[in-house]
Amino acid sequence: MDYAYKRSAPRTFLETIEAVERSVRSHGFVVHHKYDIGGTVIAKGFAIRPLMILEVGPAGEPLEAPLSLVLPCRINVYEEDGTTVVAALRPTVFRAVYPEHRLDTVVEEVEQTVIAIVDGSVS
Repeated sequence: MDYAYKRSAPRTFLETIEAVERSVRSHGFVVHHKYDIGGTVIAKGFAIRPLMILEVGPAGEPLEAPLSLVLPCRINVYEEDGTTVVAALRPTVFRAVYPEHRLDTVVEEVEQTVIAIVDGSVS
């Protein structure tokens, strides 16, 4: 099983971030935080390829257990071999991490949304 779901984007790095944000909104989620890892590291004088991490989750819903174990989800936008990539950890991996919480239904639904967000951002 692949732990990450990733797709190549036909856009520049910045255009892809905007596409991810649009896709997040169109699937009923919001971007809670954006972490410009690449920009932060570059500002400290180190060379790194661009990397933006977006934490996303449902709009306006308080997160309670067990949902809070898998949300917010992180969607990464980065460059790899000259291509912009959108990737996310598959929420279904948390079934093995938290077996006592019986997350099967919850993680399946969240994973479907995360995959749809990634797919929507690269189409």
